Amino acid sequence: MLRYFIIPLVLALVGALLLMQLFKSLDALLAWLLSITLITFLTYGYDKATARSNRLRMPESALLALAFVGGTAGALGSMAVFRHKTRKHSFQLKFLIVLVIQVTLIIGYYWLRARL
Repeated sequence: MLRYFIIPLVLALVGALLLMQLFKSLDALLAWLLSITLITFLTYGYDKATARSNRLRMPESALLALAFVGGTAGALGSMAVFRHKTRKHSFQLKFLIVLVIQVTLIIGYYWLRARL
């Protein structure tokens, strides 16, 4: 699973660094989110394209990990555009857990930030 996750992750990091060079005032977090969203969208699209062939597929754990590290919007977009992983209930449940964890972390971050 790790190699399937590392390549898109490195591409997203390079994309974020390029965005920060092109747009000097762009926040690092925003650059990361834009980049990982695009890479996740493309990765889910690639997996959908290979779903009907004998080519190597992306493991679900790698797809979920990409969503977890910030690519949730890209994952949701690709699910809508490519109709990918929309019928597989076990994947949908895991994806929902990723969303709940992310929302909890965001709420916790802002709650702690307001307290300090």
